[in-house]
Amino acid sequence: MRILIIAKKGESLTGGGTYQANVLRELARRHTVKVYESETDLEDEWDIAHCLNLKHLPLDLAQRLPCPLVVDSHDYYWIRYYHFFCLDFPVRFLLQKYRKIRYQRLFRHIDGIILHGRYVYDLYDHPGKYLNFYYGLDYSEIESRPWQEKENLILFVGGDYFRKGIHRILRALPLVLKKVPDARLMVIGNDYGYVKAFARLLARGLPVEFIYGMPRAELYRTYGKARAFVMPSEIEAIPLVSSEATMAGVPPILSDAGGNPEIVLDGQTGFIVPLDDYQLLADRIVQCLTDRELAERLVRQGREFLAQFSTENMIGRLEEIYRDVIGKKQHSVRAKG
Repeated sequence: MRILIIAKKGESLTGGGTYQANVLRELARRHTVKVYESETDLEDEWDIAHCLNLKHLPLDLAQRLPCPLVVDSHDYYWIRYYHFFCLDFPVRFLLQKYRKIRYQRLFRHIDGIILHGRYVYDLYDHPGKYLNFYYGLDYSEIESRPWQEKENLILFVGGDYFRKGIHRILRALPLVLKKVPDARLMVIGNDYGYVKAFARLLARGLPVEFIYGMPRAELYRTYGKARAFVMPSEIEAIPLVSSEATMAGVPPILSDAGGNPEIVLDGQTGFIVPLDDYQLLADRIVQCLTDRELAERLVRQGREFLAQFSTENMIGRLEEIYRDVIGKKQHSVRAKG
């Protein structure tokens, strides 16, 4: 197939960025792929166009595409306003309203929308929605370490700190330190300056290190140093970082929000914790830091569970979606003719 890809330029350490890198690499091995650069690309013949993230799709481009269009959407925050503790909630409220209007206009020009996870799939209202849970990841560069070489390190990876629940970890950390005095938290990810300053204010007096930029290769080496990965998000679709942590030998602890229970099976491949139960969050962190047998079992079972998320399954499902969208588009054109 000849596929025109619409993607964000530059490397991104977010889940959407990881997905983009993997899809571009794997599609190029099987098909003729071109990343959209200018309007001259629209003069060529394409079987299908694929935008790898809805929020990076310009309306004017969607209107001009001469071929069927499929789009990935990696979140559901625009569907309605989800309030949570953050400094910029008025801006988020207005932004949600803007995105809802913008995306509904875009939907008219989208032939297929690809959603990752049943939770998100059920929230969307679009006649051409497709479920593709197989977001294949390349784990070859992720480094794991044996238990005895790890530190009592807790990892938090991602931007948008307060949506991902950094304040919840900071409330649980003093409870962790009572049982594991040498435990420390490493926050890897960027955010707005005022958010970073406020997060550092909340973390004062606690063993917390903030790292605002880390190349993916270094991140993959850093995972293996930790004994717990924690991300008690307020809102979450499918967090790819939790899978990366598992492959690095680090059991993930997530909140009971959004699609988290789909990617981490509570007590089997990690832990799912209610948002407001800080004591349980602390207890789960302590378990992962101190119970080697438990941690290794969670990781082993997690890796077995994640085996289904291969690049072959991901690309195979994408190709099924492409063929279905192209077929429906051709049928629609013939019916109108």
